[in-house]
Amino acid sequence: MASEDLWRATLHDFNNLLAGLQGVLDLSDPRLPLDARNRLRLSTTIEEGKTLIAMARALALGRRPDPGMAPWAEWKAGLESRLEPLAELFRCPCHLSGIDLEGSTWPTPLLQDWAAAFTRQVLPWAVPGPLQVEASMGPEAWVLTWLGDAPLPLGLKPDPPADGPKNLSILWLRALGKDMGITLEETPRGLVARLPR
Repeated sequence: MASEDLWRATLHDFNNLLAGLQGVLDLSDPRLPLDARNRLRLSTTIEEGKTLIAMARALALGRRPDPGMAPWAEWKAGLESRLEPLAELFRCPCHLSGIDLEGSTWPTPLLQDWAAAFTRQVLPWAVPGPLQVEASMGPEAWVLTWLGDAPLPLGLKPDPPADGPKNLSILWLRALGKDMGITLEETPRGLVARLPR
């Protein structure tokens, strides 16, 4: 990835972030404190900004947190906490379920971060929702399926078009997915991501 692509994507996404913050302020009465709904929207937008900063830093510096493993229940709770702000931002609930996963362990935190960022790309197609994400595990891979008819984002197709989207999330998802060996597939049930075990 060229550094120019990273700069362009970062500036584009931060412009959108600032527009979101301005939107919260424009929709609230400046003479009154923020109501609960606008406070939540403001907090969610700020959390989105922190995520964008972490993505830009990882892409620019190539630093990744040390990988580890977590029991399924802990891993699920970690991903759900990452999905909460997105569900609020899009007003689309997200439900994560697992098939026969008691006693299993899952990679953390990178797969959780990747799954949350990928969900961000899928959520607009699921509104008003809910978006169902199903986890399963086989002898060869950890598998996540985003149920529904959302298409695979253009920027994540095996051969993305040259003029396709190059936002920070897409660049980060491609880079991290390649490093981790994640494969994506469109199926009749939904979008499937596989991480080799």
